[in-house]
Amino acid sequence: MASRSLFLTAAAAALTMAVAQSPEQIGRWDIVTANSVHMALLPEDRLLLTERIHVLPEDQYNPEILAKLRTNGFYGPNKNLGDFLTDTAEYELKNKSFTLKDYIPKAEDLGKREGHAFCSGAAQMADGNILVAGGDQFWWKPFKGTNVTSDGRRDVRVYTPGQNFAKVAELFYEGGPNGNTTFSGRWYPTAVAMPDEKVMIIGGHRVYYKPDDPLANNPTYEVYDPAAKQLAAPVDVPMLHETFPINMYPITYVLPQSGKIWSLAGNKSVIIDPANGGQTASASLPNDGILPRSFPFAGTNFMTALTPKNKYQATIWLCGGVDGTTAQREGTAWYANCPKCLATKRCYQINPEANGQTFQAEDMLLPRSQPLAVNLPDGKVAIIGGTGRGHQGGNAGTPQNWDPVNKVVLFNPTKPVGDAQRWVAGAEATVPRQYHGTALLRTDGTVVTGGDDEQNYLDIPGADPYELRLEVYSPPYMFLPNRPSLDLNTAPKQLKYDQAFIVPFTSDVGPKISSVSLIRYSTVTHTLNVDQRHVELEIVKYGKNKVLVRSPPNANIAVPGNWMLWAVDNRGAPVVQAATVNIRAGNQGEDAVWDEKETVQADKETKAVQSLQNNAGFVSQRSWSALVLSVVACMITVM
Repeated sequence: MASRSLFLTAAAAALTMAVAQSPEQIGRWDIVTANSVHMALLPEDRLLLTERIHVLPEDQYNPEILAKLRTNGFYGPNKNLGDFLTDTAEYELKNKSFTLKDYIPKAEDLGKREGHAFCSGAAQMADGNILVAGGDQFWWKPFKGTNVTSDGRRDVRVYTPGQNFAKVAELFYEGGPNGNTTFSGRWYPTAVAMPDEKVMIIGGHRVYYKPDDPLANNPTYEVYDPAAKQLAAPVDVPMLHETFPINMYPITYVLPQSGKIWSLAGNKSVIIDPANGGQTASASLPNDGILPRSFPFAGTNFMTALTPKNKYQATIWLCGGVDGTTAQREGTAWYANCPKCLATKRCYQINPEANGQTFQAEDMLLPRSQPLAVNLPDGKVAIIGGTGRGHQGGNAGTPQNWDPVNKVVLFNPTKPVGDAQRWVAGAEATVPRQYHGTALLRTDGTVVTGGDDEQNYLDIPGADPYELRLEVYSPPYMFLPNRPSLDLNTAPKQLKYDQAFIVPFTSDVGPKISSVSLIRYSTVTHTLNVDQRHVELEIVKYGKNKVLVRSPPNANIAVPGNWMLWAVDNRGAPVVQAATVNIRAGNQGEDAVWDEKETVQADKETKAVQSLQNNAGFVSQRSWSALVLSVVACMITVM
């Protein structure tokens, strides 16, 4: 009997391994084209992409290596460029075409238009335009026979999809000692859209990384009001003084209960009330040997779905980073680089609005430095890219990281800790995503990844550092047959808060729908995607080919802007294409009229899944039949 049990166990394991290699279980990657260090989703499956200006890292290498780099031509202007120098393009994924954006001023225009947007912070605004704050500087760089100078650190720009940037304000700046104005603006700030349709711009440095000079720090936030087209005066943030210099790109989220702002830099966090400038210390991460979680030692971060069942309580996760105990660091300063340090698999989660809030530890499946995280419509989170050693930082072609981690991991927060389905390894990407990688969700349910300008990590003088390919990940749900389809012609285009509305389908799948949710359009850079937000909606009634749902109660939960409207059936299959809907308090609209004669009952499979949802706090993405098969498999193993 024991030998039969062992045989069945081995057979079940072999079957699991075989099945796990199929796209239905692990997903699939496909390569497209283009490059992006900053990426924002625009309507109609378009992307706003920004990367570096390609220049030779003169101060990084000895004359011998520099001679080789000049010969190989990798550091000439981006090969996509035409008659003007730019770092930005709008890319159409469907037809794989891009339009370069001519906005960087020539030397003679300096100050008349906005400068270099690379190293900026970005946020999607309530009207769907993209605010881009701060940036980088470069001086007298050659391009087509002329020298070009640009300084974007003080600029606040708004990008209108299909058009171009327009400078709308200038960040506060102070001169340095003896009137030196090179310390100005923001490099590596975070921008976050707020419930009142304003945008907070927080942190960053005034100059390219100078960790031993406090003048480089910009420990403040400013709030941009798009209605007035004005910036409020800077407000000091003591936490950003305390965590300098490892405080760039602070991790910053709108809290759904209060609408206040939670921000973490280094290992410290604070809750900010923008209404009055008040600040309350929040929890600190433990001193566990992992280096502070801000640039350049960052892991990734995300917020799991906000649901009516959990009363829209936020759980913010920080995953991965750099284990400072695994190698000798480059210097004695507490902020010294450690390119040989190994990545960590440690995650921490927190609800900043809970009483006595503290960080809770858990390990993810694979150790990763600088990965990316993407909320999926089935409630899972895809952890993508990153490296097994080293961290962010450096000019293009001067890697501080090695050992790319190309296998996606799917995190299911509804599964209990220790469950084999909580962290699941997925398909392996072809293209590494190291420093300056990006990833975001598209309206067809796939994930597009881009960026990385340290692809020469194995051959510094002989390989091109610039990664010019995009790659698309299709999660396992993309391979489920007969996925439901929204009727995009009659789906809502705009909503206000707490509004009853109808989600229409093209076939009679209403009773099979187990969840309806919204995922906000994203802007992502440097492992940071604080625009990303997933909100489950209350299903009020079922019809044959529709469901009646209610939009989020307020703007604290669903910040104004463009969102994807998703519905998922009881097998865990999302609709083929999400609808794009704009949510604002001032949008027109009334509660939908529902004919009670059209009301039907949800399928028993849907009810079963929803029962599990109620216990787990969000949608379980496994079908009822899959749950039964899992139980049977366990029974076979132990017989």
